[in-house]
This record gives sequence, structure tokens and C-alpha cells, in this order.
Amino acid sequence: NLGPLSSSHELQDARPENRAACRVLRQEPPVWLQVLCGWPILLLQKIVSLTPVLLLMQKMTTQSWYDGKLESLQDGLDYISTPERMMYYIGFMVTRKVVSPPLALACAILTKRFLIGTFTETPDGKEPDRSDWELFRTWLLGRMIPDAHLCGVTKLLGRHYEAVSFLYRLLGVKVGKYVYWPGSGFRFQEPDLVELGDYVVFGSRSLFFTSDATHRRQGIKVESGSNVSDRCVLLPGTTVKCGAVLGSGALSKQGATYNAGTYVGSRGNDCVLLKKANGVPPPTESSYARAFTKSGMMPYLVLPEWCHIAWSTGCMAFASAVARLPLVLALLLANYHFTNNWMSYSASELILWITLYMLCMYPVVLCFVLVVDIGSKWAFMGRRMPGSHSWDTSSYSQRWQLYLSLAPVRGFASGEHDFLGFFLGSQFLVWYYRALGARIGKNVCLYPNGADPMMTEPELVTIRDGACIDDASLIAHLNTQGVFTINRLEIGERCVMRTFSRLQQSAVMEPRSVLMEHTLVLPADTVKTNEWRQGWPAGQGYVEEDNDAWEDGESPVMDSRKVAAETRALLCCG
Repeated sequence: NLGPLSSSHELQDARPENRAACRVLRQEPPVWLQVLCGWPILLLQKIVSLTPVLLLMQKMTTQSWYDGKLESLQDGLDYISTPERMMYYIGFMVTRKVVSPPLALACAILTKRFLIGTFTETPDGKEPDRSDWELFRTWLLGRMIPDAHLCGVTKLLGRHYEAVSFLYRLLGVKVGKYVYWPGSGFRFQEPDLVELGDYVVFGSRSLFFTSDATHRRQGIKVESGSNVSDRCVLLPGTTVKCGAVLGSGALSKQGATYNAGTYVGSRGNDCVLLKKANGVPPPTESSYARAFTKSGMMPYLVLPEWCHIAWSTGCMAFASAVARLPLVLALLLANYHFTNNWMSYSASELILWITLYMLCMYPVVLCFVLVVDIGSKWAFMGRRMPGSHSWDTSSYSQRWQLYLSLAPVRGFASGEHDFLGFFLGSQFLVWYYRALGARIGKNVCLYPNGADPMMTEPELVTIRDGACIDDASLIAHLNTQGVFTINRLEIGERCVMRTFSRLQQSAVMEPRSVLMEHTLVLPADTVKTNEWRQGWPAGQGYVEEDNDAWEDGESPVMDSRKVAAETRALLCCG
């Protein structure tokens, strides 16, 4: 009965009605409909998306580089290690990452338009339609677009720009002009029920739910000039009015309307109003919109959107090629080692040598990736300084997007995992962030269980000796209606940030303080020495006077229901 955006520390907010927001309870279409109708469509989509790869493979097999017979494993290894094939191996990966996603999305759009059809709201006073076909429609669209990046296409387009709006319109979303999309993307289960006005600004990792666990469908409307920040959850029937800012981790109530003002977090199954606006402000262009509509008046060269698309696509192709380098280099070494002498070695010896070459090539590629990753950070961003860096006053945001487009190069490891995932909680991760400019002390444990995202502005983060940062957010920026600001963060000695806690810009954790699960410290706030806080936003914490209790790991009980008066005056719009 716990609602979204909550934790076991907030059991007092548990309500039976929260079960309507539990996606696990949603009924799925019958298995026979999935197998007989859904699986063939999904198989067709997969075949269409991989057709360019299969055509490239067919072209490779018709070449005359190898004229021997394939009668043994040695012959097979000689065949696949032919140097002329290496560019094809790289081409397979590049094609799968650059060409296949648009084809998969095209299949999904055509299926949505001609088979799935338009989703409509459940009429008031009526039971939702839970027929097999209605359940199947939502299920099929969710399987055809399984990620928040439209089958990976938005990664090729720069993630934030007008081309993304165009694609969502094709799926049925009502989108205004110059919407600033989140880098993490969106998954709209019933896209026809989402309406977004002009100049809307989004933060990352937010969720829009247009139907509940009973499949009752209600639309979500975000009016022009409003702001939905990071980690927000909007439940069915939510309306965000012009001038409303849903700050970090805001949870909307089903069917609720939020007027102009600043809201944040979740308490009692609803967000907290921090500041009420005086009147209803008219919608105005965001700084992002002004940068593109009045590019000639900007103090820097604003790259046109096609440049961002070309750059993002090129970076994805480059990252795909790098992901194949360990295999390609290992096969080239094997070919050089065993040229015209394959039959002199047993199959087990050949496999052992090739495996050894693969193991040697991964560290080599890792060093190359580190040079590209760290070097591009300093080349594009330099050393960040606190201040305002809006799109219409500074080139910072543009340079940051160009730098972030190179981030996929880190995913060269097996399964396309980011190599940072192999160093979680280790000293290697500390060294990496020091190389990016972070000030980190001794015996610091960073992200032992991962984080999404890890620190985004390392040079503005100071972490003292003995601190531990779990799956928490150290984000030094705020993006409020297009006004982008960054400032410093400081974590004192032996501080702890537990899972799903966040420290916002200018906030400070004094020595031995603790942020418990689902905790937000607002901008410019200070967590006192030995203080434990919990809540999003965090209320008045509990100060543990007895150091022994802190060392024994005892979690003190606190009342986080009230926000301090000085904290309420702060805006939270990350």
C-alpha cells in the first residue's frame, strides 16, 4: 500500500488506494493472443530492423578472400580472422546501432497507426474496458518500443531537440513547439493521452502514467511555460498549469491540477507546495527556445539542429566501432601469429591464444576509451565554475550536450555495459572522478551499488575522508524553466548518502551526517554534524549526540514531517 516515490520510512503514508499506482498489478492480455498475434509482429519488427545487418553479412560472405575448405575448427578460425573481414565486423555493430533503430521505430509507428489505433480516456462513471483487445494494444506498443529512447532513435538525434518532438507527434503525443526533452527520454504507454504545450522544460528520469492498475485511462496535460523536473511521477489525470514548476521528485495526485507555483517531493502521497505564484504568468519563450529562434543574437555560435543530429549519430557510430575493437584486434593478432600455420596447432591451443589476445586487448581499449572520455571532458567543458549558464547567455549547455554525446563510448564492455560499472565502490572510481576534477579524500566509497546518474559536475563536488555515497545523486545543477545554474556541493568526513538520496546545489553535509533512503536536501541547506535526515524534501533531522550509536550503525528515529521555515523559502527545481 506504499505509494510511488516513497520508502519504508514513510509507512504512515500507506493507503489502500495507492494500489492503483502499482504497475505489477496490471492485467496482461491472454497468452494465446500474445503468442498468435504479438510475437509474429515483434518478430517481423526484429527482422526488418536487422535487414541491413543481414545484407551487409551477405555481401561479406560473397567476397573471395578465402578459397579454402571449411573442414575443421582450425579452418573456421582461419576463415573468420581474415584481415579483410575486420571492417565488416565493425560495420555490423555500427549498422545495428545507427540504421536498425530507425527501422524498428518505423515499424512501431506504422503498427500504432494502422493496427493499435488511438487511445482514448475512460469515460467518467464507467468501468475501464479490460477486453483482451484493449489489454493487447497497450502490451504490444510497450513491447515494440521497449525503452525510453524510442528504440534508440533519440540517441541519434541529440535527445533534446525538435526532431524528438516530431517523432512523438507521429506516435500521437500532442506536442507544442520547442519542448526541451529529458536526456533520459520518456515511455508513454498511451501516447495519445499526453498533451504538452509550448516551451515546456523537462528534467531527467520522470514518469508519466496515463492509466492505473485497473487500466482506467486519463490524460496528462502539461501547459505552455511549465516545468517538470527530474524524478517526477505524474499519475493519470494530472494537469500542470502554466507557470507551475514540479521540482525534484514531485509526485502528483491522480486527477489533480497544479496551478502556478513551485512544488517538490512527495509527502502524504502528494507533492509539497513550496511557493505559490502571484497570479498566472503568461507563457514565455524558454532560454533554450530563444537560443534556436534568435540564434544570430546569441553571444556564441549556436549550432543548428542538423549539426547536433550529425554529431550525435557520428558519436554513436564511433562508440559502436570502439565496442568491436577488442574482438577485431584479437583476431588480427591471431591472424598475424598463425598465418599459413593454423593446422600446426590444436583447436584448444588456438582458442586459448585467441582468448588470451582478447583479454589483453580489453585493457588496451580501456586506456583508449579513458583518454577519449577524460580528454573530451576537458576539451569541451574545461573546469566548470559556479554560476548561471542558460542557453541564451552561455555556450555551456551546448558544449555539455556535445560532450554527453560521446558518453556511449564507455559502453565497450561485454553486453555494452559502461566500464564504470566494473569499478563500483573501488578506488579506481575515485581515481576516475579525480581525473575529471572532483576533490575526493581518502577511504571514500563511491557508488557500491551503482547510481543513475553518477556525479555530473565532478569539479564542483568535494567529498572528505571516509564518506560513503551509495545509489545517491550528487547533481550540482538546476534547470528551472530553461534557466540553468550550477554550484558547489560538499560532503564532510564520514558522511553517508543512502540509496535514493539527493544533495542539491550549494548544500553541505557536515561531518558524520547521514541522509537516509528517499531524502532530498534543498539548495543551500546544511545538514549538521551527526544529524540524520529523511524525507523528500527532508524535514528537521535527528542529531545523534552519542558517537557510539552512530558507529554501531543504529538508525535513529526522527520526525521528518515538517519542513524548517528557512528551508520552505528555498526553491527546489532540479
